Order: sequence, then structure tokens, then C-alpha cells
Amino acid sequence: MKYKWYLTLMLTGLILTGCGATELEERCFPMLVAVGYDDRKVTYEVAYPKDGGILQFNTKADDFKTSKEEYESRLNKETDYNHLKVLVFDEDFLEHSQEYGAMLDYLAETENFPRNTYVCGVDDIEDLMELEKEVSEDMGSYLEEYLKQHEERKDKLLTLGDLIDEKDNAEIVLYLPYLEIEENYIEWKGYVNTKGKIWKES
Repeated sequence: MKYKWYLTLMLTGLILTGCGATELEERCFPMLVAVGYDDRKVTYEVAYPKDGGILQFNTKADDFKTSKEEYESRLNKETDYNHLKVLVFDEDFLEHSQEYGAMLDYLAETENFPRNTYVCGVDDIEDLMELEKEVSEDMGSYLEEYLKQHEERKDKLLTLGDLIDEKDNAEIVLYLPYLEIEENYIEWKGYVNTKGKIWKES
């Protein structure tokens, strides 16, 4: 009798848990998030798996948190960032230290994005997103593989966790890979630091 009661309790728990879970078709899984700064607004754009079938668009808002939330509300889906590969910034966003710092505070508090997500800077986010039409996989996976293939620079790759860990240390300036899109190809041009200063390699 005792075991029947225990089994019934377990089954009830499983049923209730299943009812609360979000179905896969009601969720989306960003692979890349691109953050920019345009006309005094933070921009937010996302790349998904190729078979996701979700239209790309961007949002503009006064800060990262609001722009992200507006993006998600327009999707009308639950957003799951657990598979995020790369977080990309344009140099204009990095130059605005207040916006950049507020973003890191928000991500550290909410833990929305995985700490092992690679981070890099680009000259033009829209050119990067357009490149997805030319590659066979989603932009996040493609860019992650591109970064990892630079074996001689691999020790210089940074993650979101690195940025969060050092966000309160004013004496440390971190250097992110800086990429440019040229004729539908990604070119590693040098580094951009967390204050928006670019160093190009010869």
C-alpha cells in the first residue's frame, strides 16, 4: 500500500511538470546575438539555426535590456539562449561605456546567456547578418568555427564570462577579436578593446 501511494505521488509530479513545460515549437534558440548602437539607441539582432525559419529583424531601444525584451515580445515565442555560440558587438556600442556596463550588469544578474559564449567585435553588424545567405549553416555556428580555427590566436579568444568577471575592474581593458566583412568573407583585422579602441594588424 505504501509503495502504491509513493508511485502515485511520483506520477502526479511528472504529469504536472510535463504540463508546465514549453513545447519545442513554442521556443526559439538563438545561435548568435549582435548588439550595436545607432542613432543613440541600442540595437539587438539575432541569428537562428538555418532550419528555424524565423525572420530576422532588429529592435532599437534606450538600453540593452529593453531592446532584448522588445525583440523577444515580437517573436511571440519563448527564447532559450542555452545554445548561444557568439555575442557580437559593433565598435559604436563598445564606445558607449555606460551602455556596455549596463549590459554586463544585466547579463550577470539574469544569467540569460551562457558564460562560455565567445565574444567579438565587428565593423558592420548588417554586413555580418547578410553573410548568412552565403554560408551553409547558421551564422552563430559559422562564426564560432571561424574563431576557433585561428589556432595561433586561440589563447586570445574571450568569452562572456571573461567580460563579466572583469567588469568591475577599471584597471583591466580586455581585447576582443575585431572582424570585418569584405566581399562576403570574414577577415580577422585585429582587436577592439572594451572601450571601442581598434588595433588593426598589418
